[in-house]
Amino acid sequence: MNTRSLIALAIIAAPLIAHSLYLMPAKFHPAAGEPLVFSVHNGDAFPDSEDSADPSRFVNPALTSATTQTPITDFKRLGKATHSAVAIPAPGAYWLSLQTKPRVLSLEPAKFEDYLRGEGLDWVVAWRAQHKESAIPSRERYSKYAKSFLSAGPGDTWKKVLGLEIEIVPEADPAALKPGSKLPVRLLWHGKPAAGVRLERAWATADGSKGVEPVGFTDKQGRLSIPFDKSGRWRIHGVAMERAPQADPEADWISYWASMTLAVK
Repeated sequence: MNTRSLIALAIIAAPLIAHSLYLMPAKFHPAAGEPLVFSVHNGDAFPDSEDSADPSRFVNPALTSATTQTPITDFKRLGKATHSAVAIPAPGAYWLSLQTKPRVLSLEPAKFEDYLRGEGLDWVVAWRAQHKESAIPSRERYSKYAKSFLSAGPGDTWKKVLGLEIEIVPEADPAALKPGSKLPVRLLWHGKPAAGVRLERAWATADGSKGVEPVGFTDKQGRLSIPFDKSGRWRIHGVAMERAPQADPEADWISYWASMTLAVK
């Protein structure tokens, strides 16, 4: 790709890379036997979506229980979000999940480093400086992995690891959360604990308050406890990045975006 193409791609991609992808069901505690409408949200204005996601990029959208998995195939872009529906077959707990096909983009050096610092990836900034790449536009392949916890009755599906390339895994039942409690989570990346990845929390409460803030970095076992101060809708988010293989003709970096949404009664 020549320099002119990289610059054009950077201009197009710059507003998009900082956007989180996450799932927002109409109800986090749906009734069994009824269809559940949910939306794929794109953006940083939780819980609102700033841009609709292209369904052709979705991979393995599914509703998963402890013993079954239902594929989801029908999505529609409407307004600033992408929507679908799935039937909740029986009482119990479920995971709603999907991932996106990888996409390659380039950013101008300053914008790339602003994005890195915003996601707690300062080590990449330091690496680029050490290897004299700070003035070089980025070439990044990214993909996003979203899951949402649904409680239509008691169940231990929260223990189920979906096998996503990057995945936030709760280590206690999210359905038992109350305002003021904490949820221990473990971040798995390539199937192994991911250390040193910053996780952030975003919230929206019934009284209209909302916000987003970093919580901390995962420990050597990929663990971190997330505080949930209030009742309402919540999102946990994190980005892991690695250097692409030298033989990769398109990218110098590969990033993996993880999100998990849930509600606290």
